[in-house]
Amino acid sequence: MEKVFCLLLVCAMVLGLNGIMPAVAAESGAEELPRTNFIEQDRSKIDLNNANIKEFREVRGMYPTLGRIIIEHAPYRTLDDVLNIEGLTAKQQELIKKSADRFTLRQPDESMNRERINNALYRL
Repeated sequence: MEKVFCLLLVCAMVLGLNGIMPAVAAESGAEELPRTNFIEQDRSKIDLNNANIKEFREVRGMYPTLGRIIIEHAPYRTLDDVLNIEGLTAKQQELIKKSADRFTLRQPDESMNRERINNALYRL
């Protein structure tokens, strides 16, 4: 009986995630972006819709504060969406513009959303 319950629970979770995930991309307009594939992902650029906080260490001045701000306001369709985050200082906007060639945008994959900020580097 417990095995059947566990199987039903897992199936319900999978079906629920499949129903939720497309809505996140559609809601943000990000469905036009290339699909996210973590296995074949180009690691030479930071995917602003899916990167975890650790990846922002690669760009001087972005870790941790600006990286956290970018993560918290995702998803984005364009780099202009990132530049228009409410509350960014002129210096932060300039840093994003200057580093634009280091970024990419792909469809958001919300499966590891909390891990984007707290990916075992520290505890909340």
